[in-house]
Amino acid sequence: MTYAEIKAQLRGLINRSDMTDELAASFIKMAQMRLERVLRLSFMQKFVSFSTAQADGVFRVPVDYLELIDIFTDNGELERVDMGLYLKTPASGGIPRVFVQTGHDFRMRPAPATTDTVYLRYYAAEPALVTDSDTNHWTVSTPDALLYAAAEYAADHFEDERLPRFAERYGICAQELQEQQQQEDFSGPMRIQPAYSYPAEY
Repeated sequence: MTYAEIKAQLRGLINRSDMTDELAASFIKMAQMRLERVLRLSFMQKFVSFSTAQADGVFRVPVDYLELIDIFTDNGELERVDMGLYLKTPASGGIPRVFVQTGHDFRMRPAPATTDTVYLRYYAAEPALVTDSDTNHWTVSTPDALLYAAAEYAADHFEDERLPRFAERYGICAQELQEQQQQEDFSGPMRIQPAYSYPAEY
């Protein structure tokens, strides 16, 4: 669905003469923000790579960043640690092993060389809906969840007695999406790392 079609469906569902296009747009915007707060679906995953010119191993999180999945280099995955352990790790002279997040920055130690490539995998926000022809994954893949989340905000705004019904429908959509994601996560072959390792017998 396009942005215009979602707005039209929302106005039809609420069915009020004072449900303006501007109000519909604000409810849909809040609905998308809510979905991106509570759900972690495969289409939200994003992968970027870059080289850092910062000598201190600091880089800014992407503007669409929601939540980290992992950071790694060609030498392996970095471990997220507390500030105490981070400060005890040498700042330079080795392979990046640990990182912390401070506000909008990730800080790695030891700092990677300028020739190293850093890989970041994270959950990203979908592009905002602006023009009527716009689409994103929420409007195309999960329009019902977006619609009923927006309807819940609209019902709260207008003090509509249908609010519990819209909230229930949104909850069902969100639960189905999460269950579908769990099935996807555990489908196909998977290698299980043993919890313990035992010394070889001689």
